[in-house]
Amino acid sequence: MKKIKLLLKVAVAFLFAFLLSFNLMVKGAMATGEFSRTCEDIELKGSTLIANCDTSYGDDVDSSLNLDEFIGNLDGTLSWGDHNFSQTCRAVGLGQLLSTKAYILSAECERADQQSYISTDIVLDEHIANIEGTLTYE
Repeated sequence: MKKIKLLLKVAVAFLFAFLLSFNLMVKGAMATGEFSRTCEDIELKGSTLIANCDTSYGDDVDSSLNLDEFIGNLDGTLSWGDHNFSQTCRAVGLGQLLSTKAYILSAECERADQQSYISTDIVLDEHIANIEGTLTYE
């Protein structure tokens, strides 16, 4: 009987440790993006995103991030993981989604045929984060 109780305690401890580690992994995975929750005075100059962002120490820090390094134009559609969208897009601007207040980058981008443009946008809060006052791509 004592062996069963000991085995049961070990099993419960193992299960608790497993669930705790799983929770930490999920929490870290959900931490991407959402810079607009902790940054203000957000603007776009050329392809550079500029904002005043909070740190965990309560300070405000001016920060900037060149979006050309992380966003490209894929046949008229703004896309993450590519580069230099500003070379083939025009009428570039910032906007905010009414439902979530997330910031979007909108533009008219050239199609692969190099003769037509289409309107497109991409949600910046999906991959841009504020890490201790620094705008960062995640």
